[in-house]
Amino acid sequence: MIVAKTPKKYQVKTSIIINTPTSAVWNVLKDFGNVSDWAPTVTKSHYLSSQTSGVGTGRYCHIQGFGSIEESIIEWREGQGFVYTVTPLGPLDASQSSWWITELDENISELEVTLDYDVRFSIFGRILHKLIMRKKLEQSLPETLIFTKEYVEKQNKQTEESPKLAVAS
Repeated sequence: MIVAKTPKKYQVKTSIIINTPTSAVWNVLKDFGNVSDWAPTVTKSHYLSSQTSGVGTGRYCHIQGFGSIEESIIEWREGQGFVYTVTPLGPLDASQSSWWITELDENISELEVTLDYDVRFSIFGRILHKLIMRKKLEQSLPETLIFTKEYVEKQNKQTEESPKLAVAS
């Protein structure tokens, strides 16, 4: 996997096992503009243009308790994942997040997420990062993946249980 990356000083990385095929995980993640459907801290989200997939796709997100950001995809691998940039928010400078799906078995996937970032506001930002932001990021990223897992597994179960339409011959 090639990741378009700009050097950042800090990183938070986590992963989770999801009990669905990778295609079910991808079906949720590829709907980039509607992250508020499954990410608990994103209260609003929408696409920034008519483009809804691939490099250049952008979205607006309002993060509960933090404010608004814009994100833009800089790398897209159909069915596997993507990398996107994030505008500055609070003491966090522009950052980059990557979301990659790995098939472990035909019905088990691993979702790995990495956030690379810098802080701004000089010494004040570094202090705020050390005292509050780092811990908050290390807590919220795994929580987001737990909600993602629950949402994907629920969506997949509903799809599997939906009645199959009989085809008349």
